[in-house]
Amino acid sequence: MKKILFSAIAAVVLMSTFTSCSNDDDNDSTAKLEEQSFSTWSKVVFAYGTMFDDGETLTVNENSVTFHSDTWGDGTFNVNALTPNADGTYKVTATGTITMAGHGEPKAYDATLSGDITKSAQTFTITIPAVMGGTTLNVTAGEIPLAAAIDGTYKGGTYANSKYFQHYQPVEGEKASIKANDDLTSSSLSYTSATWGTFTFDNVNVTKNEDGSYLLTAEGNTLMPGMGGGDPKEYAATLEGTLSNGTLVATFAVPSVMGGTTVYFNADDFEEVLAAAQTEEETKK
Repeated sequence: MKKILFSAIAAVVLMSTFTSCSNDDDNDSTAKLEEQSFSTWSKVVFAYGTMFDDGETLTVNENSVTFHSDTWGDGTFNVNALTPNADGTYKVTATGTITMAGHGEPKAYDATLSGDITKSAQTFTITIPAVMGGTTLNVTAGEIPLAAAIDGTYKGGTYANSKYFQHYQPVEGEKASIKANDDLTSSSLSYTSATWGTFTFDNVNVTKNEDGSYLLTAEGNTLMPGMGGGDPKEYAATLEGTLSNGTLVATFAVPSVMGGTTVYFNADDFEEVLAAAQTEEETKK
């Protein structure tokens, strides 16, 4: 009986030993990370503002991280620490440089990197202290949100049509600004015209087309200057536009003004309309 009891106790002890060894192996401090490559985008924050970058790549393994952006250059980092989490994910910290092609020869800047590599998301922070008062790239694996993809300031020429006139007052160098909201779920667009006032669209609907362009639609308003210097008056307005290769082509329509007025932003015939207006002005002199 004692022999049987001793054998049973020995088996339990032996099983506990194996279980303990297995747990120790699971928490081995020497982390092993198979090389992984990600397509990424960034929210870039610096002393002068915020912008977004797309089309990046980042590759990470247990020894190094490399990063490429057409805008921000090429980064090479040596991993200082790779910490496994209990769920099999990792935290990584690294130091290195990012080489940027500026106005002259490419220049390398000291940079640091930290990141979380989880099963559902991969995010990294690259900090470059010496660039533009301190620059931080908040890098995320995956496809850039639509609101971030269209964020920016767009230039173009404008003219207006209404029931009573066509190709009215063509103007070069106008600007429309599209801003992503903080959670990147929607965008706002604003455009200011000396003649037609400030157009504001707070919730722009954005659809990405198969060719990579974006379709924009929205309802908003314009605060239009009063005739003869009177107080500005608000009118309902609509937006329809296409954003492709960094160029915004749009219409800002105000149905209740002059039988229906539409401001055309970057119309295909703008250069022709502008040239005709300039010729007419010269003729009057």
